Amino acid sequence: MRGFIGRRMQRTCLGRLVLGSAIAFALLVGTTPGGAVVKAPAAGDPGPTPGERAGFVSTPTADETQAYLNAVAATCRHVTLGTFGYTASGRPLPVVFVQDAADRSATAPDTTKPVVLIIAGIHSGEIEGKDAILMLLRDIARGREPAIVSHLRVVIVPIFNLDGHENRGRYHRFVQWGPEGGSGTRRNAQWLDLNRDFAKLESPECAALVRLGAQFQPHVFVDLHTNDGYDHQYDVLFGDGVDPTLPGARDRFARRLVAATIEAMAADGFRAHEFGYPVDDLDLTRGIASYGIGGPLAHSYFQLRHCISILEETHPYIPYERRVRSTDSMLRGILHYAVEHRIELVETVNDARATAIRWAREPGRHALALSCSVDTTRARTIQWRGKAYEVVTSGVTERRYTRYRQEPVTFELPFYGELKPDRTTTLPRGYLILPAWRNVAATLERHSIHVESLTQPFTTEVEAFRGSAPRFSAAPYQGHHPLRSVEWREATESRAFPPGTYWVPLDQPGGIVAFHLLEPRSPEALVNWNAFDAIFEPGIITEDWSLEEEARRQLADPKVRAAYEAALADSSTGLAQDPDARLDWFFHRTPFVDEEQNLYPVFRVLGPGPGTP
Repeated sequence: MRGFIGRRMQRTCLGRLVLGSAIAFALLVGTTPGGAVVKAPAAGDPGPTPGERAGFVSTPTADETQAYLNAVAATCRHVTLGTFGYTASGRPLPVVFVQDAADRSATAPDTTKPVVLIIAGIHSGEIEGKDAILMLLRDIARGREPAIVSHLRVVIVPIFNLDGHENRGRYHRFVQWGPEGGSGTRRNAQWLDLNRDFAKLESPECAALVRLGAQFQPHVFVDLHTNDGYDHQYDVLFGDGVDPTLPGARDRFARRLVAATIEAMAADGFRAHEFGYPVDDLDLTRGIASYGIGGPLAHSYFQLRHCISILEETHPYIPYERRVRSTDSMLRGILHYAVEHRIELVETVNDARATAIRWAREPGRHALALSCSVDTTRARTIQWRGKAYEVVTSGVTERRYTRYRQEPVTFELPFYGELKPDRTTTLPRGYLILPAWRNVAATLERHSIHVESLTQPFTTEVEAFRGSAPRFSAAPYQGHHPLRSVEWREATESRAFPPGTYWVPLDQPGGIVAFHLLEPRSPEALVNWNAFDAIFEPGIITEDWSLEEEARRQLADPKVRAAYEAALADSSTGLAQDPDARLDWFFHRTPFVDEEQNLYPVFRVLGPGPGTP
């Protein structure tokens, strides 16, 4: 089979690195955004952060933030700066690297040091994460966090939605106390919510972050936000809702990390709890539930890359300074736990990644969840520090809603923190994509997923899908009218694939990501983002009068009439309410139906793939 697979597809994304992550880290961290080498002492004092100087009334602009980062890098040789891509408006995206300077001259990287990737401002109106990061970097520069420097490699994106960050105003967050000087917008310059773009990768920002993550393969990912929801006494809600079907034991490590961080924050004077929402907004006694998994969100995406993936939400109804300081406390708690358990952390994540690759080489044997939801049959009792509330009826909408009071109340409640798979399917060896769908292969490349192009014909048995009854969103969402539902029928069949067909093996670092992008029933599937809409369009033009005559001819057959009357009586077919569907029923009993119509041009391979044993 040598020579069967063509060249690896060209990688043309701006800023893509081709070195191994550890080596690239060592080489990248010596430059500023302008490319100059940073030379600085081991420790120094960059002074108070911009937020501290402003008394946390305001948050610094991008230029002010960059100026402070420059001061940190100038005073500490363990902190260096770079850029990792550009925004939709062309602004360079800053990144900060924290690493013991001695490691950059080592001939071989210390693979026992975990990589932690932290991002702030994906929704730039929720910006206390940036100010907390600056406080952390200030103390690193002052030499107050030697363990973090010595034992971790930290990659920090202080302002992810940079275009939104610079579009500042006081009225961008409806429910939030401060900063009084205003903050940025939720969406980027393309008017996209970046935290809904981790499947289609249409924003340059998300594409750049995915490249950064694929390059450095972080063991921990932290995404900093502010909540929009209900009132309570906690400063921070955070956690890692782990898909129980993914390989490895990351869930056990994550639970211990969260518990230890909550304890450390309490010692700092902050209250934190595992992330959750009321099961019923009108009746808190029904309990608090964690979040499910599924959809194109950053923390879900990095979980698919086998990170300990932490989503943090500070409480919007506390002063901005407290939000900043509690976030700072949480970050240090996470980093200190990573230091203390660094060998276990690296082994846990590396084992999950190795197991995922092994599972891909055992196709059809391992079932993975396409999405997960909260398991409401499993709960533990907690003492929830909430606020007194009453349920009132609106004089405007006449609906009932919850009105919170400032009186603190502790409730004994069930907490639903376990997830269960909604639907599973087995992991295949890989996927074959027909040659015409180059745009899909290009999207996979933006995810740093290895895609091959066949140089010879290849015949094999595959699992094929055909869709029917597609329903699309009537309103635009993220610049699309997404596919909301479709009925998929699958079949095993032998097919011949021509040269130019794309082969996506799953035994690679991004294999689980590729699985979710290409499985048609996955919430993250590219088919949901209109990548394959054309397959649902009819290939033959018909006229109603001709179909009416065809239906009349078919109904002369008693067997056809009986089948039609049964379908008409079946409410699930929708024929009784839809005259066009009735004509379509008869058309699909003619030889004019194109068997390739509604065929999903992506095929699951359970046997050996091209060029594989």
